[in-house]
Amino acid sequence: MGLRFQCTSCQAVRAVNLRMLGRQVKCPECGEPVQLPTQEQIDEAQQARAEKKRSDAQRIAKALAAQNPAKPKRNVAAEIAAEERALAAATTSFTRPKKPPREDMDMTPMVDVTFLLLIFFMVTASFSVQKSVQRPPPRDEDPSVNAVPQDPLEDPDVVTVQVDEFNAFNVITVSGDNQVGSKQDLIVALTEAHSGNGSSQTPSKLVVLAHEDCIHAAVIAALDAGREAKFESFEVSTVEQFD
Repeated sequence: MGLRFQCTSCQAVRAVNLRMLGRQVKCPECGEPVQLPTQEQIDEAQQARAEKKRSDAQRIAKALAAQNPAKPKRNVAAEIAAEERALAAATTSFTRPKKPPREDMDMTPMVDVTFLLLIFFMVTASFSVQKSVQRPPPRDEDPSVNAVPQDPLEDPDVVTVQVDEFNAFNVITVSGDNQVGSKQDLIVALTEAHSGNGSSQTPSKLVVLAHEDCIHAAVIAALDAGREAKFESFEVSTVEQFD
């Protein structure tokens, strides 16, 4: 391995054998004598350069530290311990959330609506008024139930009212028939029949024969007319067809 040196006169760089250390040689370029350093001088020079590099590096490090101050070191163990304590406290204090109180439903509007509907239906509902006729108790002189029944058309004590399918009235007595078309005419005819036309026997029973196709109001009208005519007993029956 050779030693490189530089001529102080011509600044030329050449290499010589290490055995020439400490001797004086001529420069191959300019011929000027050049004194080569000894091994000790080379070692001292290398050590001086190393010291200089070390001092430069320290100076640069100090300058960088002044510009960027070092952050304090984190205590990882302390942070982990703090997190564990917080987690334990949160777990210990955990409780099931309470359900919100249930609000009771206000039933006042519903009750008001119910009463309004009840009043509405009571006002708008149609009530059918049914009339009833009181029947007198049986008399002692009435014939026995074992007696042979008599045709009501031939019984002078009975007046028969036929209500046909057209809701017309036909008053039948032993003296004859009398067809009427209204309730007022029926009242007049039954009053005359109840008087007995001047005879000694006054009929007391009214028999209403209603056709199956007549309306119920016509039957009620016949019974009302009999009550107005002062009849004492009543009988109602339904027939499919008149003779």
